[in-house]
Amino acid sequence: MSAVNFTGIRYFISIAEEGGVSAAARKLYISQQALSEQLKKLESEAGTPLVRRSPFGLTEAGERFYAGCKKLMDVYGEMMDDIGRIAEKRRDKITLGVPTFGAPPYLLDFLGRFQIAHPEYEIAIVKRQHGDVARNMGGVDLYLSCLPLSDELENHILLENDPYHAVFQRSLAERIYGPRWGEAEAALLRTGDLTLLRDMPFIILRDRYGHMAPDLQGIFAEYGFDPLVSFNSENSELNNKTCLNGLGCLLVPESTVSRRFYGNRSLDTRELLSYPIRVTGFETKLAVSWEKGRRLPGAARCFVRELTGYIQAGEQPVPHL
Repeated sequence: MSAVNFTGIRYFISIAEEGGVSAAARKLYISQQALSEQLKKLESEAGTPLVRRSPFGLTEAGERFYAGCKKLMDVYGEMMDDIGRIAEKRRDKITLGVPTFGAPPYLLDFLGRFQIAHPEYEIAIVKRQHGDVARNMGGVDLYLSCLPLSDELENHILLENDPYHAVFQRSLAERIYGPRWGEAEAALLRTGDLTLLRDMPFIILRDRYGHMAPDLQGIFAEYGFDPLVSFNSENSELNNKTCLNGLGCLLVPESTVSRRFYGNRSLDTRELLSYPIRVTGFETKLAVSWEKGRRLPGAARCFVRELTGYIQAGEQPVPHL
């Protein structure tokens, strides 16, 4: 093809996404004839048809061309954002949304590294209620999501599998189960069946309205029992400390277990037990999310790229029992 024509590329993306020339022309506020001419020009440069006219659809070459156009426009948009920032001598701002009960365990360490590498970006953090975050993303670039993920948001997966663990002190298990603990533990390791821990007191995360966190609610519903609650709060750090003091069992993703407990050298975790639990009611994936259909600014795209690399390179498995 000849030199890149960004107008033609933008037009082709609109044709592909609107499902035809006439619909794209209406969206772009240009004549259908002018848009058809642009399409013919692109096809002439490509040397092959990019769309089927009736019924409308992209050819195999058109599908590849569309994917390349999207990537090219993302790079172009990021480049123009950076040029605008340089011209205005301003720092780009990234607004991160975190759950009201606390920031993810990886955030502090990652932010320190990210801001050393990118002093040109300003970071702001705001809290969002997880249950209604999809309807309350105003002013938020990225939401550091917890589970279950919302289908109403664009979810970029950081970890494909972040299984839940039941976490508690050995002394608590021995007190509750006595001589039966060895048998129960073997069955738990073999099956990941949470009902084996139904006699255990649980530490529950609740929101400010008193509702159990959606992930916990889903897990207990899946196993068909109401937990015996020994402690509950709106603060995940307080719940973590309560667990370390031997007062109950936590249900948390493996990424939380590895970073908040076993990855914290200041904590004595020698008697802390952690067992993966089978969860099928929702996908246990770690993600960063944003509004569907929104083109992320360059700073936010940079944040997502580097966070993905950080998580995938640095996640450590929970010690085997």
